[in-house]
Amino acid sequence: MSGRPSLNNSLPPELHPSGRNEYTSFAAREDLDTSPSTPSDVATLDTPTNTRDPGKHRTADQFANAKVAIPRLELPAISHNGRVSRACHNCRKQKNKCSGERPTCQRCQELNIPCVYVDGKRERNAKHLSSVTSQLEQYENLVRDIYPKVDHEVARLVDQALGKISGLSLSSPTAANAPDDNILEHAAPASIPCMEHTLEDFNGDASLQATGFLGEHSARAWLYRLKRFVASSTDDSQPNQQSHLSLASCGFFLDDSTMSLGNGPDLLAYPSQVVADQLVDRYFKVAHSAFPFIGKEIFLSQCRSFFSQSATMQPGVKWMALLNIVFAIAAKHSGVTGDQERLDHNNDIVYFSRAWKLSMNDSALLEHPNLQQTQIEGLFSLYFLSTGQINRAWRMCGVAIQSAMAMGIHLRSDSSNITYVSKEIRYRLWWALYLLDTQVCVMTGRMPRMQREHCTTPLPVPYPEDSFWDDQVAAILRDKQARASLVGSFLSSSPSAPVSQSNLGLGDRPRLSSAGQRLRPQVSPYLLYSIELATVMRAAIEILYTPDAAKKSGMEIAQAMKSLDLTADNWFARLPAAYRFADTGDEIDVAPQRTSLAFQYLSTKLVISQPALRLYTVDEDPSQTLNHQMRTICFHIAAQVVDMLPDEPDVTWLLGCCPWWSALHYITQSIVVLITQLLMWNTPRGEVHADPLTRIKKVLRWLSELSTRDPTFERAWLIFTELLSSQGFNVLV
Repeated sequence: MSGRPSLNNSLPPELHPSGRNEYTSFAAREDLDTSPSTPSDVATLDTPTNTRDPGKHRTADQFANAKVAIPRLELPAISHNGRVSRACHNCRKQKNKCSGERPTCQRCQELNIPCVYVDGKRERNAKHLSSVTSQLEQYENLVRDIYPKVDHEVARLVDQALGKISGLSLSSPTAANAPDDNILEHAAPASIPCMEHTLEDFNGDASLQATGFLGEHSARAWLYRLKRFVASSTDDSQPNQQSHLSLASCGFFLDDSTMSLGNGPDLLAYPSQVVADQLVDRYFKVAHSAFPFIGKEIFLSQCRSFFSQSATMQPGVKWMALLNIVFAIAAKHSGVTGDQERLDHNNDIVYFSRAWKLSMNDSALLEHPNLQQTQIEGLFSLYFLSTGQINRAWRMCGVAIQSAMAMGIHLRSDSSNITYVSKEIRYRLWWALYLLDTQVCVMTGRMPRMQREHCTTPLPVPYPEDSFWDDQVAAILRDKQARASLVGSFLSSSPSAPVSQSNLGLGDRPRLSSAGQRLRPQVSPYLLYSIELATVMRAAIEILYTPDAAKKSGMEIAQAMKSLDLTADNWFARLPAAYRFADTGDEIDVAPQRTSLAFQYLSTKLVISQPALRLYTVDEDPSQTLNHQMRTICFHIAAQVVDMLPDEPDVTWLLGCCPWWSALHYITQSIVVLITQLLMWNTPRGEVHADPLTRIKKVLRWLSELSTRDPTFERAWLIFTELLSSQGFNVLV
């Protein structure tokens, strides 16, 4: 029998490699029973004889069944560096090798010290981020809850802080009164169309150069978009008919007119003292309260000295320029009201030409700015605004702002060489430029150039200028803390009742002010409220109309509109009774200022809500969507602007109560929205202001009446009547 290995028989359990004696002798195995199977890792080998027991005789079968154990092959040991995934805190701190056992490593056990395993850097960062995120959400929810209850100044600070954190500016606290998510999810599409590019060559067309770029928040841009919509929806319109429309076709201002400076008028000539007094009084009555570029009491004293000593007194060239531009603004107003022939034979162009040649000579831009030059530049901008030359007004306002900043007027003055009255005059000059810049930026659709966070100029004190020499007022002017406390008391008073978004009518607004809020009619409080409202307008422009707004979702835009609208209504709720234009009272002297604030307020709300007309939704539920709410507010506010006008055109009322340099702007804002409602949106008949055509016809009657006084109104009347007639509306009846 051969000695081949046999794998047919299994190794007994006692001789398994895992047993106690892996190398048991053949003699010891002879008497053991075999198992029915052989492990896969054991082989057997036949042996011819048992040399250690020669006396024992075996049979052939026994010899054939003898087996030899083959040891199991040892697997090579896996080499490793002995590092564990995480060391305990003590080993990590001592930079010792940790065995990694849980709950106690070998080293800590030997030293009999506590063994603690802490999270790694990645885990700690993840937990910290989760904790910070949770805290931030709680803080934001808290701010949103208290946001409607804080005063306007605090609300503005909250808006700025959340804007820096979340990048949504006012859209963060917008959730203060925002509807539920199931409403907002239908609010708007991904974004709104914003002005990210231009379609015109402003260098190659003289008419476009005169108009200049018009941004999305300009009423002329709204009209341009409306005309493009009408052109695209006309049945017989060509595919590229929209491309033939130009911004110049929407221009009703006079920027394209040529400025004639006359043929060398006598630069040092001036009218009689009677005419001069009337012009100066008219200027301070119709313009100074809104834009206090100059100190009233000081200027009047200088005028009296000049005319009483005109034979011997030689005033400076700059002061003569200042006097003539004041004459020009007053003469323009008297010309529109029809008092020109009775008042003065000179028109406003004569005074303007003198002022321009006296102050803006060939080397004017080479000279360094001074206070009088800055005042003159601001008054030039106001003159251009009042004559319908908006592009020139915007440019000149920029020049005045640069001059003011070059002189540091945008910062609080702590100089001991300047009297407190002079400081207050400079502060008011800065805020006059701030208001004027806001107005021309809205009318041109361009971005504001002055940021409140970049200036420290104190707000004007709420006292008339003739009281600056009063001991009590003078003490407030000298005390910065008392001044800040006084101004804050006017702007921080909380509304006595919440403002309802669904009840925005001027005639039915609740009386929110207490008797303690009633004030003696003053010019300065009006200036404070006008500045705060201008801040809301500028925030709306920067949030809703910048190219960056195109990157925001429709939900974010809708929330921002809601928040801004709430901010505007909170401003209204804090107005004292004397300036609450929804109320009727006996404050006759303040009535023009009250009406002016009303137009400014409604114009601000139109700018805030107008993007809702451009947010097109899919499967929108009109009863639920936030965008529909803002669109309804927009239509409602436009109707209120028209309702403020008397049913029969009254030029005297308009020029006496409304900011006459912005009257056309306010009217065109409202009529464009109403025509948009008429042509683009089917308002259910049951809703308020469902039929805008009646109000549109009323506006056209006003434009027709005013067209005999001012060519800008005539241009606007022609544009709107042509647009409506092309759509089959008989508006000339």
